[in-house]
Amino acid sequence: MDRKKLGLILLTYIILSNFQYWLVNSGGNMSYDQFDTNSDISVKASDAQYECIDAWIIIGGDKSNHHGWDLVLLTLEWVYDQALACGNTDNEILMLVPMVALTYTTREYGVSSPGNMNYAFNTWAPDKVGPNGVLAVYIHDHGGTNAMANYPFSSLTASQLDQYLDDFEEASGCDRIIVVYEACSSGSFLDELSKSDRIVMTSTEPYYSAWWSPIPPHISMFGEGLFKSILAGNSIGDAFVDANNEIIALGYGDVQKPCIDDNHDGMGHIVNAWGQLPSTGDGNDAKNTFLCQGCPLILIQGPKFLFVPLKFWVKYNPAIINIPISIGVDNSTDIASVICRVISEDWTPPEPRDNESMGLWDENENSYQWELTPDGNGNFTGRVAIRSPILDSKYTLSFFAIDVDGRRGQIISTQVGINEDGIAPVDNVDPTVVITNPSPYANLTGIVNITAEGDDDQQLEKIQLLIDGVLLKEELMPPYYPYPEAVCNLNTANYINGLHNITAIAIDKANNVKQTSLAINIQNGLQIPGYQITTLFIGSLIGVIILSIMYVRKNRNRKIK
Repeated sequence: MDRKKLGLILLTYIILSNFQYWLVNSGGNMSYDQFDTNSDISVKASDAQYECIDAWIIIGGDKSNHHGWDLVLLTLEWVYDQALACGNTDNEILMLVPMVALTYTTREYGVSSPGNMNYAFNTWAPDKVGPNGVLAVYIHDHGGTNAMANYPFSSLTASQLDQYLDDFEEASGCDRIIVVYEACSSGSFLDELSKSDRIVMTSTEPYYSAWWSPIPPHISMFGEGLFKSILAGNSIGDAFVDANNEIIALGYGDVQKPCIDDNHDGMGHIVNAWGQLPSTGDGNDAKNTFLCQGCPLILIQGPKFLFVPLKFWVKYNPAIINIPISIGVDNSTDIASVICRVISEDWTPPEPRDNESMGLWDENENSYQWELTPDGNGNFTGRVAIRSPILDSKYTLSFFAIDVDGRRGQIISTQVGINEDGIAPVDNVDPTVVITNPSPYANLTGIVNITAEGDDDQQLEKIQLLIDGVLLKEELMPPYYPYPEAVCNLNTANYINGLHNITAIAIDKANNVKQTSLAINIQNGLQIPGYQITTLFIGSLIGVIILSIMYVRKNRNRKIK
């Protein structure tokens, strides 16, 4: 075989290889038009950042009538304790309190005067935080649009707070700042505070009120859920979602909606339609940032629920309905109390004193809360009473457990429906399902967790995870809450580089089906015409060796002749 023929064979091989690459990556059976390129489906990205807070600035304000000043101080002291639990020392926390509270605490540096705030951001914090460090700022009081009450001083405005943060950045060389602001209309601060490398969270939207929790000790509702989840080892973004879920579970979800900005566009957002982050671009940084995993490793877990009944129905009685309840609680820590809170679908939170005042809890709170008692087998049981129930309505049953150390676990909820016969109606409602990891069009390498969550108005049967239409995992759901995530470890090395289709399918007990899909982009380094480079190299080497042997044999025969 002459050189021309050998070259022709090798050229043909390369052309065929490129044709195979084009055939595989030209779309095949994948339909990319089904992907929502603007989707806000939740992300649990693999490039997590484990950050330790170098210093905390905690600030509380006051109104001229001192309304709720004791609750402001109580919340500030509680946040101080959370900072200590994160691994910080008293020397790394500076707390400024309203003047009326000055004699009721020994932890404060001083009052929340402009001079003390200027010192905190321009002198104290830059001495604690280096260019690669992290500053946390927590602020709480009554508030209005672009201003927080700070009697007897002038209100703290959004622009003034932003200037303090700018001053800190200039003095320290650090721009990594995490801000939590809890007040009515706190979301109005987001456009001013939004800046590169900042994560800014507010307890509610602009022009909306915020509330102290109806659960003792009645600290600020958003902050309680947020820090409790962070200390349990969750990312800031997941903790934000948990705090939002608790607000909903307590019955305040229609009137208080926390906001977050971490993409620095000045437009904060609530959670997305699935109750997750990211939402319209905000939440990616927060979901990748963990505060309590390594500085040192300190995780504080509250009591966990093992099982809570799924939604059920009871027969209508116009006077009173008594409902037996039995739930399971992890008793690895001693449980002080387990409470069931019952809220009707038409219940509304108590109105705040005015649109710039934090809201209090309902004075009749005890009338729809019941304490469950241990049965000796690890379960907690009891009976709740619904008086003058509403026919063809539903009531939310929210459960929370508190251990002997005062730590409260995550709230979990279910529903009870009231109808004429107490029998579940025909289920013709599709379940819900959302892919929580990875994000749409994420560039993936190595082994990645594919996760999805689902729910149903009656009972979810299972969740299936697929890639390119091939089943990866089927997760059967238990007949109780909480439903587990469907999780599959995907080894991306088993797939060619390029776009692939991830699908999650939820199926309920009545065989109603719902599915959602997103595209991922697998990028495992250099690949040549549809093959891993090592595979192609070996194949090419074998081909050259075979051709060379054939060439030598043919020339040897010529010599013999």
